[in-house]
Amino acid sequence: MKHELLNKPAHLSIGIAILSTILVLTSTSAQAETGREIMAEVDAQPTPEVMASEITMTLIDRNSNQRVRRLQSLSRTFEDSERSLMFFLEPSDVRGTGFLSFDYNDPQLSDDQWLFLPSMNRSRRIAGSDQSSSFMGSDLSYADMSSRNLDDWTYELLGEDRVGDEPVWLVRATAADNDVIDRTGYTESVIYVQQSNYQVIRAIHSLEGVNERKLINIPEWEHRDGYWLPKVMQVVSQEGGQTVHRTQLTFSDIDLDPEISASEFSIQRLEQGL
Repeated sequence: MKHELLNKPAHLSIGIAILSTILVLTSTSAQAETGREIMAEVDAQPTPEVMASEITMTLIDRNSNQRVRRLQSLSRTFEDSERSLMFFLEPSDVRGTGFLSFDYNDPQLSDDQWLFLPSMNRSRRIAGSDQSSSFMGSDLSYADMSSRNLDDWTYELLGEDRVGDEPVWLVRATAADNDVIDRTGYTESVIYVQQSNYQVIRAIHSLEGVNERKLINIPEWEHRDGYWLPKVMQVVSQEGGQTVHRTQLTFSDIDLDPEISASEFSIQRLEQGL
């Protein structure tokens, strides 16, 4: 499959970490007994070594006004990290904006993220104190763009439920300390894990110090080459139980065998832009 951003002299490597954190293989493991065991099983699921996709990001305000953005992304697994690079393709006011992420395997290392703005012609590193802020006006934060460190949270199995016809576990994850809260903006999350294959299909995040929460729902998936690939992700911001903003991500043109050069996941490549 041919991708617009792979037409450059050095093939562009673009990705979005939030995809990598929720892609899982079908599992035949025995039922876990504790919340941590369930989340460890989710965390342990392998993901594609490389992946390309196109993403349509629809931003919807409380009056149902919509803004649509199109991105192209590609990700790659390295020995020490999951790395991703993303560029916005349209509309024109965000075209060329890029995002580079290094999601390290070592829990002692802080993940690295950089944002490239064409108007400034340079990138800036996203500080840890800024990771709870909105990613490009969406309901996702910069912290949402990286996978969670298992040890940053304590877990409690709340019980079982069903989402549609699928049985799920409900696991409450509570931030282990104030540093986690400061970085993510979340005090706790209730996570819905599908029992048949350890997919995270829904999450309810409680935000720090306010009557706010963020709801994430993944209603559509594709099963291909042994992987469960999310097709649609819905993110809803609520205040006092009322929806104030929504973001929908629709994934298309998913390629699990794109041509990628590992050397392209760099600040230098990010700052080349489109």
